[in-house]
Amino acid sequence: MKKLFVFAAMAALALTSCGDDNFGVEGGDDYNVGVKGIVLNELSGADKFIELYNTTDAEVSLREVYIVKYDSSKDGGKSTTWTGAKDMVIAPKGFVVLESSDLSDPAEDGDPAYAYESENHIFKGGLSGKKNVFIELYNANDEKLSEFKRGEEGAGWNQVSGFTNNKKNTFSRVPDGTGEFVYALPTKGAANGEKVADIEQTPEM
Repeated sequence: MKKLFVFAAMAALALTSCGDDNFGVEGGDDYNVGVKGIVLNELSGADKFIELYNTTDAEVSLREVYIVKYDSSKDGGKSTTWTGAKDMVIAPKGFVVLESSDLSDPAEDGDPAYAYESENHIFKGGLSGKKNVFIELYNANDEKLSEFKRGEEGAGWNQVSGFTNNKKNTFSRVPDGTGEFVYALPTKGAANGEKVADIEQTPEM
């Protein structure tokens, strides 16, 4: 009888551990394991979006994944601009597009009626193609998953530093997920196209 009681207690404990606190999407694994395959994949200063890509073959939770943007005008020189919601997932070899809050901000020449996919798909602030940019992607364990850097810190990140504002192309990994960032035609929420040109890292003088 005692053995039966111990077995029942262990089974109840196992069921509890598989409840709301287990955030895995595939097979009940801890969600931070799969999240290591998520990367920054495409960024647009013109259309103000950041695209994430899942390099794995499994659906992955984006819960508590977050983006840090470096900006010398902010206290501490950086801020968290987006954090993944509990119910956000990204499909195997799939894309999730996050869009700037500036798109609906009249002060930033935005459209007050702009329709986002959801509140979970909005990152705070903007993104410019003419500035020096440093953006990082982290999981909930504060492990860096990916980064995009254009230029050097100089007088401060997110400053107009003399770069040509290329509105025709985006900062894109070619190929998706694993390639270096280059200029390519916009492919928001879809596979990146061919390389158009290298991204200049030194501003024009």
